[in-house]
Amino acid sequence: MKRDVSVKTHPIVVQSTDRTAADAIIDTLVDAGVDTFFGVPGGPVMPLFDAVVRHPKARLVESRHESTAVFSAMGYWAQSGRVPGLLVTAGPGGTNAVTGVASAYFESVPLVVLCGDVVWATTGRIHLQDMGPDGVGIETMMQPVTRAALRLPASSAAAGYAAHAVALATSSGRQGPVLLVVPRDRASAPESPTELVVASSPSHVLPTADLATVTEVARCLAHAQRPLVVVGSGCREAVHEVRAMIEALNVPFVTTPRAKGMLGENHELSLRTGGMAASWWARGYIEPGVDVALVLGTDLDDVSVGPTRYVAEGGDLIHVDLDPTVFGRGLKTSMGVVADVRAFAVELAATSKVNHISNPHAGALATQAKAQSPFDRPDFATDPAHLIAPHRAVHDLAEAMGPSARFVTDIGEHMLFALHYLTTERREAFGIHLGLGSMASGIGSAIGRALADPSTPVVCICGDGCMQMAGSELLVAVEHNLPVLAAVFNDGRYNMVYHGYQQEFGRQEPWAAPPIDFSLWAASMGIPSTVIEKPGQITADLVSALMASGGPALLDIRHDPNVRIKGAGRVEALQQMSHGGGQPC
Repeated sequence: MKRDVSVKTHPIVVQSTDRTAADAIIDTLVDAGVDTFFGVPGGPVMPLFDAVVRHPKARLVESRHESTAVFSAMGYWAQSGRVPGLLVTAGPGGTNAVTGVASAYFESVPLVVLCGDVVWATTGRIHLQDMGPDGVGIETMMQPVTRAALRLPASSAAAGYAAHAVALATSSGRQGPVLLVVPRDRASAPESPTELVVASSPSHVLPTADLATVTEVARCLAHAQRPLVVVGSGCREAVHEVRAMIEALNVPFVTTPRAKGMLGENHELSLRTGGMAASWWARGYIEPGVDVALVLGTDLDDVSVGPTRYVAEGGDLIHVDLDPTVFGRGLKTSMGVVADVRAFAVELAATSKVNHISNPHAGALATQAKAQSPFDRPDFATDPAHLIAPHRAVHDLAEAMGPSARFVTDIGEHMLFALHYLTTERREAFGIHLGLGSMASGIGSAIGRALADPSTPVVCICGDGCMQMAGSELLVAVEHNLPVLAAVFNDGRYNMVYHGYQQEFGRQEPWAAPPIDFSLWAASMGIPSTVIEKPGQITADLVSALMASGGPALLDIRHDPNVRIKGAGRVEALQQMSHGGGQPC
């Protein structure tokens, strides 16, 4: 899906003197394609909320928490490709949003954050929720996790600042969130008649490596004894080009967790996912030692590497990314190539085809690695355990929902089972927010994806801890009648923390969560639900009945909390990176 973030060229002319600077900001953003706004209302940001409500082409999605509003915005962007807006009020509105904004920053999601503030004249006094330098200091707080942190200095500059915020958020290279702080008096002030003409972004040539470098990379992969391509989430805009490159070179590939399914996990050269919760195909292929690895669009953090160290000691790792600071940080880099992954993939595929360069035996090695099951439990689909196992729950969900369903996993032990056992063939069929790894991110993201495309259900695999954090956000799905199925893996504890604590410290953690009947909890909000305890209870007929009205539903899945995937957790990933030679030489 091509991202259309260009700004239209026709002028914005504000004629009426009763219009405000807030109107000018929203006019400009809507004209630039930012027409869906997520947020929570509050006094200092009310002028902007009012401008959105009155705008004929703007849509307001009232969330229940500012951070979850950001996760919803991220899911909306992932599904639609349209840049979302965020509306947060002063004080806790802005500080609540920081976790979500940081997640958007680390995942390069373009987002315009409009933060209300107390009136400019009171800045410096003792004033409740002052966001300026004498108060919370929100610009300083968000500076590390935004592309820019701006403050509107005058109402007459409103349209210009709004246009600048969109341009910064969507600029070529690395996209991301931009903060614009709007004091209430500036937002409410009359906007002077203004003509603002913003030209579309000029076309440019994406940066790629020179032909000699591309040819060298092709020959290295062709001559390797056990080559590998590692596909990261930075390739999401270059799916077709990267797949064509891999096929031309005839080299097996793995995806990082955030890129799961991006190229299709049933592809003949796919080894499914590497890193945390890696497939046994990936582990089996990598264990003897990869001598040449080409890494595209990932920073190779601990969850992306985990037990699958993508290159053997003495091997060559070629890392392609627009950000050169990622080279050598996770694994030792032999060659760092600063280039756009799409442009690089196009050049590498063309070079391979023109010069007839491909690996003659790597495809057979992939077939050999795939002789075994890719799963920790090969019988996961038929596991008859009386108390349903999490891997059986994942299988039953996938079977009940069918091939067109979309899945989002939240963060926790359930995430490992989703990564390992789900099989996905499309980029939009799976989502996970591991840029920051925030619990409750999946709930908001599922809502945003369903808003962007309500034609097919979105299944949110989440834990009981996640649901306790942000379950009230499902009220947004009720309000908008969104097809979101919350599959709550209810084990009565923070299960990943439970197992990690026991593994690392040799004793059980003392902070187990209280048992909750999420089916009753859902009923209190008017959401159809049922309890799942046994294999085979999750069926297509059950889901159809629960979602007959087209809106949300909930499954309270009370599974066996002691079933795990061998060597798949965060503790293992961290230990692999810290004790397995993760630091560059």
